[in-house]
Amino acid sequence: MEPASEDLDVHAHCRSLALQQIEMLTRIAEIGMRLVEAEGAKAIVQAERPEAGQPGAAAPDAPAARDHSVAFARSARTVQRALALRSRAAEGLCARDKAQAPDREAARKARRDRHREQVRTTLQDMIWDAVEDGDRVDALHAELDKRIRHLYEDEDVRVEDRPVGSVMAGLASGLGLAEEWRRWAHGNPATPRPGRPAGSEARVEAERARRRDAAVAAVERVLAKVDPTRIDGIRTGLAVRLQEADVIEWLDTETIFTVTDRLCRSLGIDIFLCLESLCDDNPDEPDTG
Repeated sequence: MEPASEDLDVHAHCRSLALQQIEMLTRIAEIGMRLVEAEGAKAIVQAERPEAGQPGAAAPDAPAARDHSVAFARSARTVQRALALRSRAAEGLCARDKAQAPDREAARKARRDRHREQVRTTLQDMIWDAVEDGDRVDALHAELDKRIRHLYEDEDVRVEDRPVGSVMAGLASGLGLAEEWRRWAHGNPATPRPGRPAGSEARVEAERARRRDAAVAAVERVLAKVDPTRIDGIRTGLAVRLQEADVIEWLDTETIFTVTDRLCRSLGIDIFLCLESLCDDNPDEPDTG
């Protein structure tokens, strides 16, 4: 038996299993009710017309007529058991959700605070770096604090569930710093990391594939400036690196800029050539997840 993944959320997994159990029991009850209705109708006909269920002049070895009332009772008991089990599973799920609610709310508050602080400090750094006028820097910092306060004050709006980069790109646009943010976020390794892929297994794999393809495409743009005699060897090394655990972790947690930079370094590509190529890419939107 393989050990559980470190990323496995046990509570979420158990909740998913409970919901699946409730869904299956509901389906069993629905199918059982169809059998109950069918056997019940036949049992009524059999009770009103006993002769209809007798073999009559059939051969001596013919099977006995089916007792639809017995079949009806069996199907009814199946439905009753399914409903009872579903009720028990639903009550257990509600009880666990209620017991875990305080912890979930505390965890959400902590995550929301971290999210807000990361947005504030990163945008403040960007303003310091991108704006030369000291008075304008102070005014933008004050305006930024006000915008962030308004954004996070409504607890019903789950801002913390959005990618940090998306939130910051929107705030930068509202401050009139969209162009400065695009340039700064792309070239600064301290740019907030993208969120780890989440959702169904298919969605996680699709997002990983998208990030992997983006990193490979970025490396290929760097290779356009490399000695042609080295390209085949570098591509072979790149294919190997993409299968290694550290690169897979980078693809889940780092920006494409950072992944590409690290891949180029590990493949022996001149770092200045790599940075020059990456800064020339000039993407339409920041690579922050």
